[in-house]
Amino acid sequence: MQKKEQLRRPKKPVILIVDDVAKNIQVLGTLLSKFDCELAVAMNGQQALNTIDRIKPDLILLDIMMPVMDGFEVCHRLKSAKETKNIPVIFLSAKSETEDIIKGFELGAIDYITKPFIGSELLARVKTHLSLKRIKEDLQEEITTKNKFFSIISHDLRDSFGIILSFTKLLQHNSLSKAEADEMLTNIANTTENTMELLENLLHWARSQTCGINMDPAQLQIQDMAEEIMRTTKDLAVKKDITLTSLVDSETVFADKNMALLIIRNLVSNAIKFTPRGGQVTLNSEEQEHAVKIAVTDTGIGMASDKTEKLFHIDTKVSTPGTENEQGNGLGLILCKEFAECNGGEIGIDSSPDKGTTVWFTLPKPEEM
Repeated sequence: MQKKEQLRRPKKPVILIVDDVAKNIQVLGTLLSKFDCELAVAMNGQQALNTIDRIKPDLILLDIMMPVMDGFEVCHRLKSAKETKNIPVIFLSAKSETEDIIKGFELGAIDYITKPFIGSELLARVKTHLSLKRIKEDLQEEITTKNKFFSIISHDLRDSFGIILSFTKLLQHNSLSKAEADEMLTNIANTTENTMELLENLLHWARSQTCGINMDPAQLQIQDMAEEIMRTTKDLAVKKDITLTSLVDSETVFADKNMALLIIRNLVSNAIKFTPRGGQVTLNSEEQEHAVKIAVTDTGIGMASDKTEKLFHIDTKVSTPGTENEQGNGLGLILCKEFAECNGGEIGIDSSPDKGTTVWFTLPKPEEM
């Protein structure tokens, strides 16, 4: 089964050792060499602050009793600055009095280890705090991303309801000709339909995020699903005089049927939306070693690579009107990505301006599950 793409970290974690005794630094360096990390060293408090300004370490092992500036003052300055307050600090000190330990925690340290320390214990704590820092950063990034996403969605909803309300008021309080009234009613209907599509996709996505969707994977015939989608999207294609063709073979996949159908339906609907009148949309499939690749290709307007790179990012909005001003919300492809990955597959896009687009996704074969 394909795994979800993991967050790629550009560098190894950096641990800063701050101690005025060279022997202590040597011992710590030897212990920490067992980690896949980079080490930095400072031999007094001021040197530590200068180093932190340059490298922003992921964890600081900080001695207390040092010349120039002691560890307590270093920690106080770090926790008082916005740029450094989230860097975890572990005090390493021979000062083992309760008041010193309490003071260390009050200043914002996450741990306090007294010297002489046990090597295995120190390594375990360093590993734990690095992991916690990484989890915290990932959660914060996810929260920030989803906040931006909901800001985009709420803006779209406000715009849609604003349009509907404005047209409705015009119909109520103005004497309009039949042609003008019909045009406004058409605009209201189109906006309502787009808003319903947005809300349905948003509901599916929200349920997938909260584990509210029950997955029921089974053996599925790609050909059967293609025929079902061809029936349900035929009217959309006929309205734009678009030739809708299925060339899928009789491959079998192991996936949740509702999720697979939603992916294909979204991709075919998008292809029709962005294909000029008289164009073509083709559904195809290709058997791979461990999966089946399903692709939807159109002869539409296409797009540049700088846009395709953002299509599956939840915190960016890439929404272009269709060839007959059909409106989109950008959520459909995000939902397709979620559902493809839920089923152990992946998704991608190949597109060029004025040359059309192919959006593809994979689903695993039954024997791979």
